[in-house]
Amino acid sequence: MEKSVVERFEMLKFDLHVHTFFSKDSLIDPRLLPKVAESRGLAGFAITDHDTFGAHSMIQEKNIMVVPGIEIRTSIGDVIALFIEEPVVSKDLFEVFDKVKAQDGVLIAAHPFGFPRLHGSVIEKAYRLLDGIEVVNARNIFRRQNEKAMKLAKRLGKSEVGGSDAHTLREVGRAYTLADASNIEELRSAIKRRKTQGGGGLSFPTVHLSSTVARIVHTIRF
Repeated sequence: MEKSVVERFEMLKFDLHVHTFFSKDSLIDPRLLPKVAESRGLAGFAITDHDTFGAHSMIQEKNIMVVPGIEIRTSIGDVIALFIEEPVVSKDLFEVFDKVKAQDGVLIAAHPFGFPRLHGSVIEKAYRLLDGIEVVNARNIFRRQNEKAMKLAKRLGKSEVGGSDAHTLREVGRAYTLADASNIEELRSAIKRRKTQGGGGLSFPTVHLSSTVARIVHTIRF
């Protein structure tokens, strides 16, 4: 009998959806992320702040993989761009696609059945633009939201990605992507070749209160 993917390869965990205090709804200090990620058994993580790239220059850690990324709010939903070197900001999904691909990046539908979301009907029409679908997002309220995303990814033949969508340190690693990858290029290739799996579970719904607090703090500070 053929062994499972997990048995055949050394699958490592990567949290590909993490926010820092460069997002107005998070207070995470990016300099703390490497040690926290390692303590959670992660081989790497992606910083995906909203429409900004500011946190990346603050991390000098070399012992853990840090994937450059950004979360982009388009007119039809949120997408995550990974493996890019310059920020991409646009409301037009097609323009986002062109700019991400020009940097050899990958484009992921973020929490397609969460809120704000890229509606399933939209993905059906625009799925050729997407490399993958976030099938496990720890900030979803209901498990069925992830289950629906998983079914959609399988039906469309898209790479399966998982991420905590962490806005606090305690959320980091709650959901993750499994991949046989020891460096950035191997991880990028694994996503493009649909050789990844989403894993993990849901955070407590109360984590959303922390984002409200973060917005208040950002308003007071700035």
